[in-house]
Amino acid sequence: MNILFVCTGNLCRSPMAEALLKNFSSRAGRSDLNARSAGTHAFAGNKSPVEAQQVADTAGLDLMSHVAQPLSQERVTWADEIVVMSPEHEEFIEMNFPTAREKVVELARFRLGGKPGDTIKDPYGMSLFYYRQYFSNLMEALQRYYAQLVGDRT
Repeated sequence: MNILFVCTGNLCRSPMAEALLKNFSSRAGRSDLNARSAGTHAFAGNKSPVEAQQVADTAGLDLMSHVAQPLSQERVTWADEIVVMSPEHEEFIEMNFPTAREKVVELARFRLGGKPGDTIKDPYGMSLFYYRQYFSNLMEALQRYYAQLVGDRT
């Protein structure tokens, strides 16, 4: 299954989610889950902020080599599911890639107490404290999302 994570700039949330899913899959010895990421307003080639890299490194993830990728038709077509961080990302996909609407999944609804329309908050431009806090929220949601993915296939 091909999973595309989407945020705004493809600098923090979606690359972290991509790295986490790859990490979970690798540790479980799974080769059936593939992950990529993109941003609705990404500038190709931008690097993740130092704070995002530090938080990822603490979790054993590597964002040093990540370069931002704009959301494209190629990535949308590649994806079996498109996992968005906020309702705005879902709206962007519906407006720009209307045939992909049925592929969209809101990651925040997987958080404990999460519901449709919730957001995985963006730490971009904030202090390391917020990067850590928001990464923890993202990881909680992604662990539950991953458990559902794996549960559907075992």
